[in-house]
Amino acid sequence: MPAPSSLSCGNVRSRFSNRADVTALLAAFCFFLSAIEYMLPKPLPFMRLGIANLPILLAVDMLPFNWFLVLAAAKVVGMSIVSGTLFSYVALFSLAGTMVAALVMRGVRRAGGHAVSLVGVSVAGAVTSNAMQMLIARYVIFGEVAWLIAPLFLVTGLITGTLMGFFAEFFVEHSGWYSCAMGESDDLAFGFEDEEGGSGESEASGGSAAADSKDSASARVQGASGNTADFSSQNEKKLKHDRGARKLQRNERRFERRHRYEDMFEPWVGALLGAGIAIFFLLQRDIVAKVLYLAVFILWTWFAGKRFSLISTLVVSAGIVAANLFIPSGRVLAKIGPLAITQFALTEGLSKALTFEGLIYLSKAAIMPGLRFPGRFGSIIAQAFQYYDRIIEYRGKVHAKTVISDIDRLLQVVWTSARISGEAEASAASKGAQAGPAHRARVHRSLILAAGIAAAVVIIPFAAKLIVS
Repeated sequence: MPAPSSLSCGNVRSRFSNRADVTALLAAFCFFLSAIEYMLPKPLPFMRLGIANLPILLAVDMLPFNWFLVLAAAKVVGMSIVSGTLFSYVALFSLAGTMVAALVMRGVRRAGGHAVSLVGVSVAGAVTSNAMQMLIARYVIFGEVAWLIAPLFLVTGLITGTLMGFFAEFFVEHSGWYSCAMGESDDLAFGFEDEEGGSGESEASGGSAAADSKDSASARVQGASGNTADFSSQNEKKLKHDRGARKLQRNERRFERRHRYEDMFEPWVGALLGAGIAIFFLLQRDIVAKVLYLAVFILWTWFAGKRFSLISTLVVSAGIVAANLFIPSGRVLAKIGPLAITQFALTEGLSKALTFEGLIYLSKAAIMPGLRFPGRFGSIIAQAFQYYDRIIEYRGKVHAKTVISDIDRLLQVVWTSARISGEAEASAASKGAQAGPAHRARVHRSLILAAGIAAAVVIIPFAAKLIVS
């Protein structure tokens, strides 16, 4: 994305009066941080560090109450689409945690004014969010054993909330974009450097130094070990190259499947189908049927070209089952030391684990990138995804030592590079004008494929009964 020339704050002040535009940009920033957060390892599948709440924390003083709530809701919907968890319990955890945290942060800020710093506001929101999620986890996944992990969960919220609060305070003090949005300065200039300059030379020289160091180290090894070390090094490079080539081929095949799937399916058809199947799936009680459903959802996810990990699925499922075993109930099946494995606890744990993972895979398969929502809220979501695309395309870098200025620069570049308002509506109108026989054929194809999937889903309970009998 090319960087615009320097602009004064006054030149873009009118943009900030468009609350929908500001909300869309902050929501897009939530999506971006959520995508980063989703890739980080975590002990529980619904547990988050909370970095995706940073834009909401910044919006406490920036947006009116109604737009503040719209931002919180847009964050949940958008990040559920990005992570593919819209129909899963993860979305429920996120919705409850985000909305409660948003209300608490807003209330604390309004009650205490600026006497309560953003650190206090952030801590209040993080702890409340984690408490709400823990409460839901107690009744949905873990049962009474949830209270055993609640202290750790709340302490984690306290730590992450404190860190996010300090980060927000520092960002507010040093951000040119935020100052302009709050109307604190008319003389502030939006200045930009060449996005690919500056650090490029130092990185190139650093890479050259690393290469020289590597060459000298290789020479010393060869001098000490002769041709044997050289042969071993060549073999290692060949193995790494082969592994990289195989991984690249797998990704290429996955992208091909994804493109074929998206060409066959209309996003709204997939979403409606997924919502209907999610309700039908939640009504099932038979363990065998849930196993079959999970297998079908995994196959569907593979066919859709979505990324998933069976190992992660097994680990999370084992954790949910183990947590439920800590509350023994029913006939004792076996004993492992002091732990008694009881029939009801085991069955309940398996059922919850299968339901949790089944909904995640169903969401991955049914939710597609082009999904749009109706109404004003839908246009803001679409607008936010356009900003999200621009953030992804941003060619600048965010360094640990200059993270505040780098993020501020990212916001400035994305905000001033082009006016997004109205693009969503124009795009929708353009697509409507282009709708013709090809579009109708795709809709018909989608409906036929959806009917086939729905029929397979309805048959599964009967197949489960045949297997059991």
